[in-house]
Amino acid sequence: MKKPIAFLALLLGLALAATAGSAQTPNAPAIRLLLNEVQPGSLSSSQYCTLVFQDHHFHSEKASRQHGKDTDRKIYEGELSEADWNALGAIIDSNEFRELKVPQNVAPLVMQDTHPYDISVARNGNFQNIEFLDSKSLKPYEPQIKPLLQWWKSLRGRRMAESKAPANASCSLDSSHAIFSQ
Repeated sequence: MKKPIAFLALLLGLALAATAGSAQTPNAPAIRLLLNEVQPGSLSSSQYCTLVFQDHHFHSEKASRQHGKDTDRKIYEGELSEADWNALGAIIDSNEFRELKVPQNVAPLVMQDTHPYDISVARNGNFQNIEFLDSKSLKPYEPQIKPLLQWWKSLRGRRMAESKAPANASCSLDSSHAIFSQ
């Protein structure tokens, strides 16, 4: 009886070790920037998410969402030109942006005119996390944020071939905190 249990424990241990090793991708490029926006609509909303990696590649997703679930999600991937990379660096590495401190607020249960943005910039092993729940909360920080949003809008407006890459977990929305929009 002890041998089958020991054998099962060994198999379980090997399976867990194999799974843990495959979950980590040591050669994956580090994330430099994450941008996420949800544009609310009357019947459905649009979510835009872009990850920019240190190796100048990007992963972008556009999702149509209804009742908190994707109805359509398109993935785009590519490499930023040197000009785009330098323009992005000039924006997020400027002193005005780097020193930006946006207090994190707890979202109320019911909100009007939601239009959330999430921005995360890699900074020396940590992330500068910036979150806006609506246009009103963004307003005081517009001078620092607007150049980045314009850069992003320009990138999103380009014609790109759809990728067969899977959705990135960093772009999935947190559904553990329900917010109702009026």
